[in-house]
Amino acid sequence: MTKNIQTILTPFLTISYVFGLRIANLSIDLSKLWFSFLYMLLVWLIYYFLSTDTLVYSIHESYPIEYHICYWLEMFMTSLSIVFGIYHNKKFQNCLKRFDIVDNTLLKLGTVTDYDKLHKKSLWIVLGWFVVVISINSITALFVKAEHDCDILTAMIVVFTRNYSFHINAIGDLTTATILGYIGLKFDQINKHLQDLTGDDRSGIKLTSKNFMIHSHRHRLSKALSSQCIIWTVIHLQLELRKISCEIDSIFGTQMSLKMACYFGWLAFELRSIFYGILIDNYIKTDKIMNAAMNLLWFFHNVSKFLLINYVCETVSNKASATGNLMNKLMYSNCDVKVREIISQFSLQMAYAPLRFCGIGFFQFGFKFIHKFIMSLATVSVIVIQAGEDK
Repeated sequence: MTKNIQTILTPFLTISYVFGLRIANLSIDLSKLWFSFLYMLLVWLIYYFLSTDTLVYSIHESYPIEYHICYWLEMFMTSLSIVFGIYHNKKFQNCLKRFDIVDNTLLKLGTVTDYDKLHKKSLWIVLGWFVVVISINSITALFVKAEHDCDILTAMIVVFTRNYSFHINAIGDLTTATILGYIGLKFDQINKHLQDLTGDDRSGIKLTSKNFMIHSHRHRLSKALSSQCIIWTVIHLQLELRKISCEIDSIFGTQMSLKMACYFGWLAFELRSIFYGILIDNYIKTDKIMNAAMNLLWFFHNVSKFLLINYVCETVSNKASATGNLMNKLMYSNCDVKVREIISQFSLQMAYAPLRFCGIGFFQFGFKFIHKFIMSLATVSVIVIQAGEDK
């Protein structure tokens, strides 16, 4: 099997196929394509019949209106992911092919990517996701059993139906984060080549200070040609990665933006449940400690996914900006006029159009958004808690 980014994404895409989040592959023949559609339809029909069971439905209806808003927003996100997965599949597959071109070019420059290590890392992430799903669902099922006085099987079905979209949407987050992390790795490899060039220029200057005139002239000439070639290659790789990043942002940006709204709603709901369970008498029928522990578990789970997306976006943007800094450093340490002209044009382009992940254009993912998100969440939580104390 050819080792490329598809190797790294295979665990995440397989989970998405099995749980009905994506069509298996739109490039296969028509009969298998119809089978994939029918399989996805079967998965969601089973989910529908489980969720419309009388007892399960009655337990669902007992939750407050805030929960239902977040729940249906999560379901909308799942539906949107399925539709976008089909609509953008051709663009997504094209991005994967362009990644292969970048990898092959870096390989010719001497950079080797350890796909086996990255594949194992993906497997461990999927295993961790599975453990988290089992743990959260088990704890939540015990709470539902005690809260609604039902048998454990019914509690498990209730938890399965209410958390299904939530958990498979998390696989979408992990897939997006893995792709962005891979882009960050490619930027690191490009920056390493620029650092090597900067070091070579310093060694070249050291040689010219000596009296080996003939050898020094030949060395500088061959090095100038190779430096120009490498710099041109690195610039085109950087531009190609920036284009791929913009394509990935256009594919997943809308979903990522709406997921931020989901996280905001869930976190506000969970904080309200934690404080209400502690401050208000007779808010719950079960143990308050158990209620607080369950909501804290969900709270930190949502926080981790929110931070993951924004951290990866911020990291990739910084690595792309670091390329511009290295280019400027190389320009001032290089005496070749053509090389300096190439670098100056590229640096100007980077200065006017830095790489940013902005979703649907309302905000930019990263540390600044995390700060604004926390401030807004704290404001809403204080208002909701104060409103509950006044009742």
